[in-house]
Amino acid sequence: MGSLGYGAYPTHPGEVLKDELAERGISQRKLAESMGLTYSVVNEILNGHRPLTAKTALMFEAALDVPADSLMYLQTKYNMQTARKDTTLLSNIKKIKKIAAVF
Repeated sequence: MGSLGYGAYPTHPGEVLKDELAERGISQRKLAESMGLTYSVVNEILNGHRPLTAKTALMFEAALDVPADSLMYLQTKYNMQTARKDTTLLSNIKKIKKIAAVF
């Protein structure tokens, strides 16, 4: 996969946001409160257990001035890298390619 320009492992945008909070000394609870989200939602995003949505990306942008477009780009890249490692999906893709080759 290195030839496709991807890193060794996918970076969830939550990792970047979590680093940003640490750098600024902002607690997850305080951020969640300022964004009108529950602590658990923010915590799950920051720990890569929940995907960032366009809405939450815009909320993080408003709260931290981190561009929502950049966050969504990271999320899309993360999703693609994760999907490329899904063996069930890869097996299905192989079958699809065989069928499509007939067309």
